[in-house]
Amino acid sequence: MRKFIPSDFKSIGELSVCGITSAVVAVGVFDGLHKGHRKLLTELLDLSRQTGAEPVVMTFFPHPRQLLTDHPPKLLYPPSEKVRLLYQFGAKAVVTVDFTKEFASLSPAEFLRQSVFAGPVEIKGLCVGKHWRFGAKAAGDTDFLQRSANERGFLFSAVDELCMENGQVVSSTSIRESIGKGELEKAAQMLGRNYSLFGKVEHGYQVATEKLSTPTANLKITDGVLPPFGVYAAYVHLDEQRFPAAVNIGVSPTFRAQYGEIQPRVEIHILNGFKESIYDRELELEMVGFVRPERTFGSPEELKKQIREDIICINRFLERG
Repeated sequence: MRKFIPSDFKSIGELSVCGITSAVVAVGVFDGLHKGHRKLLTELLDLSRQTGAEPVVMTFFPHPRQLLTDHPPKLLYPPSEKVRLLYQFGAKAVVTVDFTKEFASLSPAEFLRQSVFAGPVEIKGLCVGKHWRFGAKAAGDTDFLQRSANERGFLFSAVDELCMENGQVVSSTSIRESIGKGELEKAAQMLGRNYSLFGKVEHGYQVATEKLSTPTANLKITDGVLPPFGVYAAYVHLDEQRFPAAVNIGVSPTFRAQYGEIQPRVEIHILNGFKESIYDRELELEMVGFVRPERTFGSPEELKKQIREDIICINRFLERG
């Protein structure tokens, strides 16, 4: 099968410029690219083998619930990471449709005409999650899609949800809830990999460098859900390299009297003598495991001692894999 360079496609029709004449399409939001999504992608690749058509993913931005609900979810991953993973898991092209209120108000038939069936590319197959709904008032469902498949002559597959051994459905919502409760291992089981935060390094109060002799990078989170306050073992992904790190998430209660109320921060200390300046750099923070809760110490010296113990614990944690 031909390989295509990842591009910012906005419609199925644009795929023709890459030589794609026929496609099978998986449709969904795909936030987090968890194991349930990968089940859908496995079905997409199977349809591709059956039809000889290229496997294509169609997704949406912004997240539909960001426009249609009063309390939209925080995205687990930035769009760029989602697209990267979709290519990694087998898509030959990714189409990101601009999701607007006008688009959401289309009838199911018009919704499909303006997205899936837009342009000269022949659609030979379509797969979605079994409970996916679309179009005005969520009137479109898998029954509607099956009728469309019968009329247009393409293959259609509605993929069942994936459940964990305890019966819990694997979903982006379940992953957010697990992270919020500090259940990183459970989130990792649903994702099929460790959970990550994404952000940009910004200047902080310089407390860790001046008073604790432990320079830290303060990460302003752009995407992801924060776990409970505490100290964590982690890896920093930077320039295609992976560095072990100690992470504190919280409000620095030991220094509250000096600095006043501090907004929750993510402070990263990259281990093993890392010296490079990474201010204003964007990075991925892979959360591996919880070490201890955040707490107030009687003095900076007491906190310095605890940090040394934390680093020993984190190194052992990461060495265990």
